[in-house]
Amino acid sequence: MAGSVTDPAGPPPQIRFVSSEPDEAREFIGRLYGAHLRVGDAAGGGMWVGFDRLEFGDVNLSAVRIAADLDFRMEGGDQVLISTVKAGRVDYARGRDSARYGPGDTYLGSRAGVRWDARLHGPDLDVVGLPEALLDEVAGTAPDGPGGRWRPRSWEPSPGCAGQWHATARYVRELLEQPRAGTEPLILGAAVRLLAATALTIFPGDVPAGPSAGDRRDAHPATLRRAIAFIEANPEVDLGVADIARAAAVTVRALRLAFRRHLGITPLAYLHRVRLDKAREDLSRATSGDDGTVTSIANRWGFADPVRFAERYRDEYGETPGRTLRR
Repeated sequence: MAGSVTDPAGPPPQIRFVSSEPDEAREFIGRLYGAHLRVGDAAGGGMWVGFDRLEFGDVNLSAVRIAADLDFRMEGGDQVLISTVKAGRVDYARGRDSARYGPGDTYLGSRAGVRWDARLHGPDLDVVGLPEALLDEVAGTAPDGPGGRWRPRSWEPSPGCAGQWHATARYVRELLEQPRAGTEPLILGAAVRLLAATALTIFPGDVPAGPSAGDRRDAHPATLRRAIAFIEANPEVDLGVADIARAAAVTVRALRLAFRRHLGITPLAYLHRVRLDKAREDLSRATSGDDGTVTSIANRWGFADPVRFAERYRDEYGETPGRTLRR
């Protein structure tokens, strides 16, 4: 049995692959990860490989099931792979380091510049792929800057933090599978950055601890004005803090310091406030004939959870979104 299909029901695309042919499995996995692998038999003979993969931009979430023993050899590219073992076992060798992972374990499966070998024993895995450039952006580092790239200090998450990753990855996957929210660019962008921020939290790395003297000097009102003008001119665009910093011609740390120093909030909090105002404008102009209008407008402006949107809206404007819609 073999087959691969892309579900075109709407972004993000979903790829499903099932095969009991070793050559097809080798070609498919090699194409996804650039890996060299040898496929052995499963216990009792034969083999079976199944992939269920969501892709959005350079980010992907995969459910991987393999009824066989696989030997991997891979040179880390520009993507970080974070894996969680649900069943089976994975043995890793990274240079002089080796590790064994079993059910419930989460680990960094790959990162740039690191060659590794692994033997997979009938595993059932959840794998999330994040580009290193995204992690650098969310961390506020730059490859050519004084802080260099984000580099995790360990292949395993900080003690007690794996559950946070599991919950975030599950939330993002469920969100992206929703027919309405999963197609909205602002929600997709926020989901991507949530995954990256969670990865940075549970796999702490060596990044500069705080703003430099230059950052403190640049965190002046003119920087704030440039950033606010950019945000207010582009609220419908999927923006991250690095995009706003580039528009203001400062580092991410200087931008954050400017907002904290002069407004007492973060740049993204200001962006969300502007988008909330835009949602209110749309609700004021809409009709109440469509029961999904409130949710669709909230999703359009990047608010994925209708309950949290309604709570924040009521706190800001003293009425529910539905009340604004019906006026």
